[in-house]
Amino acid sequence: MHKIKNILACLDLTYIDPVMVEYAAFFAETTGAENVYFLHVIQAYDLPDMGGRDLPDEEELYELIAQKIDAEVDDGFRKNIPIKTETLVEDEDAATAIIDFIAETKTDLVLIGQKFGTRREARYGHKVMSGADCDIMIIPERVKYRIQKILCATDCSKASETAFKRALEIAEKTGAAVDSYFLYNTAETYFPATTISSAEMQKERFQKEYAGFLERMGRPPDSIRCHFSELDPSENQVDKVYETAGKENADLIVVGAAGAISDTTTLLGNIAENFNNLEKKIPLLIIKNKKSKRFFLI
Repeated sequence: MHKIKNILACLDLTYIDPVMVEYAAFFAETTGAENVYFLHVIQAYDLPDMGGRDLPDEEELYELIAQKIDAEVDDGFRKNIPIKTETLVEDEDAATAIIDFIAETKTDLVLIGQKFGTRREARYGHKVMSGADCDIMIIPERVKYRIQKILCATDCSKASETAFKRALEIAEKTGAAVDSYFLYNTAETYFPATTISSAEMQKERFQKEYAGFLERMGRPPDSIRCHFSELDPSENQVDKVYETAGKENADLIVVGAAGAISDTTTLLGNIAENFNNLEKKIPLLIIKNKKSKRFFLI
């Protein structure tokens, strides 16, 4: 699978920036990244009214704001990896500027901060998540700088193999243990006459499917513990993944994506829509299917 060479961390000049800088350093070292970019995009309409005076040009504005960004980076980024800070002024949509920057720098992974409570605006996160042609990592404002346990959500499809491989790759580099989360839908085959016995037979079929999935990954059956969960349309399935990760003391959740993340899947649900409602302490890594230009959680 492709190597993570370029990492981009989005900064907003608030209290979460030191967390983003330090986690970018930690994850870059973990994955062996070659470059780390720190980007702050200024929305033009957010600039102060200068009372008719000319605003500083882009270079002057960069110098002013870069001082704060550079101070954060100097304090939190002590790894021997090339870094670059960038400040852009965007007249219309900051998310578009971020997406364009991702394309220009051939970014492999973008880090987006997740604030808690009323302080969390998430103004651009959704659009960046859906529009960026790279993997996405959501970093909570309170996070542990370690990876000792990984939970990878899968439906055992071809599209989810890339996410599983990434989870195994990170585990190999960190020595972390890996668990799987397999959400299955027994009603899909037997509805509307699903019975207890047929549901149990379906679960056994999915367990065999998971064993076959492990074999495709070059892993013996039962080598990676799996949390099987039957689909309940009345529940928030994405939240269930987080709950399982919390119970297992996971430090990272990995999921695969294919299709549009604005769509709702029959399995793990709409991550883009549920993202704003989640206040978790576990980073979420979304691995995209690069063959598709539209993404959804699988």
